[in-house]
Formats: sequence, structure tokens, C-alpha cells
Amino acid sequence: MMRSRWILGFLAAVAAGGCELEEVTLVEVEDVVIAEVYVNLMPDSTNNEIRAFLHRTVGQVDQGIDDLDDAVVTIRRTDGVVFALTNDDIDECVETSPEAAPGACFEADEDEVQQLLPGDILELTIQLVDGGVLEGVTQIPGAFTVRGVEGICRIPPDTKLRLEWTRSERAWAYLNETAIRGLPELLATEGIAMNDDPLYLLGLSISDSDTTIVYPSEFGIFNRFDLQAGLAARLQRGLPNKATSQITIRAVDRNFFNWARGGSFNPSGQVRVPSVRGDGTGVFGSTYGHSIQTLITDDAMTEFYDCGHVPQP
Repeated sequence: MMRSRWILGFLAAVAAGGCELEEVTLVEVEDVVIAEVYVNLMPDSTNNEIRAFLHRTVGQVDQGIDDLDDAVVTIRRTDGVVFALTNDDIDECVETSPEAAPGACFEADEDEVQQLLPGDILELTIQLVDGGVLEGVTQIPGAFTVRGVEGICRIPPDTKLRLEWTRSERAWAYLNETAIRGLPELLATEGIAMNDDPLYLLGLSISDSDTTIVYPSEFGIFNRFDLQAGLAARLQRGLPNKATSQITIRAVDRNFFNWARGGSFNPSGQVRVPSVRGDGTGVFGSTYGHSIQTLITDDAMTEFYDCGHVPQP
């Protein structure tokens, strides 16, 4: 999607009073629409969502498609049910910089998406204002359960929690995320300085049968080069008293996995593999996930049960 042209450039060389002739390659990047569309399901269907972010390989263009906001984004289930996405604020799709991010954001009606189910096969169609069409297909990963956790639970300080879950049919991998709150103040007393609150960490189970992970020590594999050594070592022991966290275990489809790249998080390898075809490129991916709220406390009398041991009714 790009073409190259060769030019010759003369570089002045001060040393030895001479000059060198050097061949330089300039790459002219073709402007292409990129669609990043995700269907995310949770056990509580009120948390289901479909979001689409349309942007370009070149941020601003002088010709061709002038306004991605006017694109028509629809998703059809194989039983004929259609989800028509509507234009939304760009902040609903991406974290923006002080300057407005180029592109357009679309979202499905929050009531309509409650009828989506694990295993559903969905077909994406995006009609651009210049007549171009993008298409894709995804099948939502199967439902699964996380053993021994439900709602809000307690983890003792400086304790590692082994999380286990049942296998999700059609999952390509499991993306494990956590947001830990309260660490800057709590770890300052241990001589560890940090600013991020919450602290976001990623973990990855790279096959559909890899259904265990240790929290928090095995989270942060893609953050290891960003974490200071003292903090990374501290996380290997567990979390300090009074910290709180949210853990998400998410089964992802092949499309999601093959497109995921960002910072040091590159499970797809050196290149992205698109799952959207037609007059553009991009991803049409789907996930099914569980979210767990945790409180780190040494108070055994707290109203919350111990993570890993759901109380029997």
C-alpha cells in the first residue's frame, strides 16, 4: 500500500574538504482508511459493547474521503439481526491528546447489544462516503468462568493469588489486565517512588488452553521495561495493605490477537495481520471477559470473602 521513489541527494562533507554522493529512499505513504472495530461481551449483558474507530494512515487529506463521521457502520448477526452504529465522541474510542485526534468513533446502542451471545457470528460492513466498502467477520469467543472469584473479594497483603478459569471455545488467547490503585502513597513508606495511579499492567496467556496466571507477579510482562526495578521486584511479593485493584480476564478471538500491537505489547509479532478487507484495512475483533474487584487487607473479619474461595450459599 505504498510506493517508493528514488532520489539522489548531495551531502556536504566538511571532513577532507570533499563531498559524497548518497542514495536516499523516500517513501510516499498511500492514504488508507483503517477500521478498528471491537465487540466486547461480559457475563452481565448490560456491559456488552460494540465500538468502531475509523481513521487513516495519513491523518489529514486534501482529497478523497473528507469526513469519516459520515460513514455507515453496520454489523449483522447470522440470524438477520442488525446493529447500526451511531457516531459518538472520539473520546469514547481513544485517549486523545490535547489536540483533537483525527478519525471518527461509532458505538452500538447499549440496550440492543444486550442480546449478543458468546459464539455469535457477526458480519461487519462499513460504507464510506466516496463509495468504498470495508468488510469483516468475527465469531465471539465462548463463555467461561473464573474459579473461586465472584464480585468483590479480599487478598491478604504480600500474597500472590493463582487465578484459574475454564477454557473458552474459539478463544485464540487470553488477555489479562489489572488496574491497581493506591500504590504511590502506600509504597512511599517502603522507599519506592512512583507516580502512576492507577498502575496498569498486562498479562497474556498465549493459547486457548493456557488458563492460569498468578496475580500480581505474572502481570506486567509487557511493562517490564517501563517499570522501575524496585517496583517490579515489589510486585513479585504481592500488593501492600489497603491497595485496591480491578482484574480482567478476557478471551480474545484470532482477529484481535493478530492485530494487537502497542508499545512493548506485540503478541502478533513484527506486523499486524488485518481482518478487515475491501477499500481499507483494519481489525474486526471480539472478546468475552470477566472483571474482578479486589481489596488488599489484613483484616480477616472484613465483609468480603477471600479471593479463590467463593462462599457457599
